[in-house]
Amino acid sequence: MDTTSFNTDSFRDLTFDLLSGIANDPTKLDEFIDAYLIKLHERNDSDHLRKYTRDIYEKILTLQTVHTNPGFQLKDTFHEKIVVAYFWTFSNIHSSHMMPKLIGIDKRYSNAGVTVIGIHSPKYEHEKHKANIRHAIEEQSLPFNVINDNGLQVWKHVGCQIWPTVLIFGPDALPLFIFEGENHVQHTEIFLQPILNHYKSSVRASPSSSSIIKTSSEDIVANITTPKPAKFTYPSHLCVTANGQLCISFAGSNQLIFCEIDGKVIELVGNGHPGMADGEIQQVEFDSPHGLVEYNSCIYIADTNNHAIRVFDPNSRRVLTLIGTGRLGSDKIGGLKRSQQPIASPWDLCITESPFDHKTVLLISMAGQHQIWAYAFEETQWWNNVILQKNACLAIIGSGEEGNRNDSEPMSATLAAPRGICNGIMNGQPVLFIADSNSSSIRVVTLQNGNVTNLIGGDTDPKNLSAFGDLDGSGFNAKLQHPLGVAFHYSSSQLYITDTFNNKLKRVDMKTLACSSYFVTDIDTKKQRGELNSSKFNEPQGLTIFDHFMFIADKNNSHIKRIDLDHGTVIRCRFDLSETLNEERSFGSKQAYLAILLPDTFQLRDGNTGTWTIEDQDGFKICDGELTRYMSDQMLLDYIPRDKQVAHLKYELVICEDDKCTMMNGEAQPVNETDSIIEFVIKIDQPESNTN
Repeated sequence: MDTTSFNTDSFRDLTFDLLSGIANDPTKLDEFIDAYLIKLHERNDSDHLRKYTRDIYEKILTLQTVHTNPGFQLKDTFHEKIVVAYFWTFSNIHSSHMMPKLIGIDKRYSNAGVTVIGIHSPKYEHEKHKANIRHAIEEQSLPFNVINDNGLQVWKHVGCQIWPTVLIFGPDALPLFIFEGENHVQHTEIFLQPILNHYKSSVRASPSSSSIIKTSSEDIVANITTPKPAKFTYPSHLCVTANGQLCISFAGSNQLIFCEIDGKVIELVGNGHPGMADGEIQQVEFDSPHGLVEYNSCIYIADTNNHAIRVFDPNSRRVLTLIGTGRLGSDKIGGLKRSQQPIASPWDLCITESPFDHKTVLLISMAGQHQIWAYAFEETQWWNNVILQKNACLAIIGSGEEGNRNDSEPMSATLAAPRGICNGIMNGQPVLFIADSNSSSIRVVTLQNGNVTNLIGGDTDPKNLSAFGDLDGSGFNAKLQHPLGVAFHYSSSQLYITDTFNNKLKRVDMKTLACSSYFVTDIDTKKQRGELNSSKFNEPQGLTIFDHFMFIADKNNSHIKRIDLDHGTVIRCRFDLSETLNEERSFGSKQAYLAILLPDTFQLRDGNTGTWTIEDQDGFKICDGELTRYMSDQMLLDYIPRDKQVAHLKYELVICEDDKCTMMNGEAQPVNETDSIIEFVIKIDQPESNTN
């Protein structure tokens, strides 16, 4: 080896040699790692190794910090700490698979001198923006610090080749290990304890705690002392039941809402904590639930981060696990029954019929395995004379390799993190439409024989997964950016698509096969709290059609929207929780209401009317928001945890009489407070004369 320089290829060679030795004799893991670290320190080119690390650190310090813990200084991370640099991007399913492991490392080792830095290295244009990364951080509740490598400066400097990638550096700035790809990154944690043992005299633990490493999930759970407030964030998918009720999955708050079409909530399903507990709806746990479908009066749920399919029975008000072990699976064939079968990141669900015996099967878009799987409710004949055994779950489309290859043999085709899936009609034949997210395309599967073809987007090169954009058109000339949802409207023969990273809706006319952007008109008259135009979307995901209405989960806005397909209009759906968030089901929160009373000749300014902030007795913010229009009656501001001691509401308002406007500010004390509500009133008698 050339000892005058050290680069990432040299780094790869060192790590590969170590991993090869461990693979040959796993029982000597600690011995191999210790010998490796000693040999690393004895190298005569250690200055070159440290320069390699310092150059990476200097690049990192030039980047924008997106998320940081209080009091954290990035430059302090590189002194007397073991640094785990995690290269990831929020669209990548393999990065998502490894995120729980990195969160676990941060929770168990951060007080022992290990620092995790998430280096967000985007694939898509949409992923470069700080606000979008922050949404991903909040949705996944990431505890570690994240920086934005939006120009891929560090990614290219290191020479990264795949998401995710982990680099580990010692407290003496020596590069220790590089792990590339999901299969290697998943083993990161087993290397940390030997590293800590080796560096025990030179690693500086966090001053706020001892160096005790928490090694069990019970240690983490024990630190949770209060339940989450009832705040529903990051809606993902929806389905409408046979009797016209709506079910919505909230990936951010790990819950389902089961409600009437008019918004009256019937049930809240889940306690809001990430987990996999079955049972009564108040105790059940999910971890990033997504796709939903109804069958036999039950709701089937793609519980993505639990790698499981769950079932909610509204009659018994219970949830059970149907498929999956709760652990990330690697099987690309399947065939086991129910909870014996491991699966990987199920994303969406679809009920369809066998084209041969018309028996019902549950289809699962398995984003983590780049495949479509089927679950048979009874013994069913399928393509290629395959018999699906009762209660068995197995792959039916996709080889498991990530790609964009079309093929008449369904198991020879390749998919790229398939997400949305739905039934439809094309050329008079029943088909499946698949939102193939990482190839930015919509794929079509003929139900009669499993033939896989392209509808729009993507590229003729099956290995090119970077053919994304925002172009109307047909076939490969049309471009999408990471689509996540599809829904077919039978009466108009239109396929609707959530073009997620373009923040748009699109539709394909099955008569012409042309794709066009679909724009709607906002007719929502009930906006509150600074809501934007309802026709504007921010990462729309799931969608479902009921009669001539289409419901959409507008994820980053945390809104559900309803489009009238006959008129091209949109409103935001609002939920009546009054009979659900009662004393038994409040999940520890109370509703905050505000009324504004003005003289008859005055009104609040249209548009940006003002802001409000609710503070506690020490002046710390509990929640805040914006006002956009005057409401003569009470408006719901937010949900406040019951354990918060509310002191007052601060406000700034712009009040107008004809063309003369005045900015006013002040404080309002609660006029009424119970265990379930807190009410404020702002009463303006006569504005002062200063204008703007």
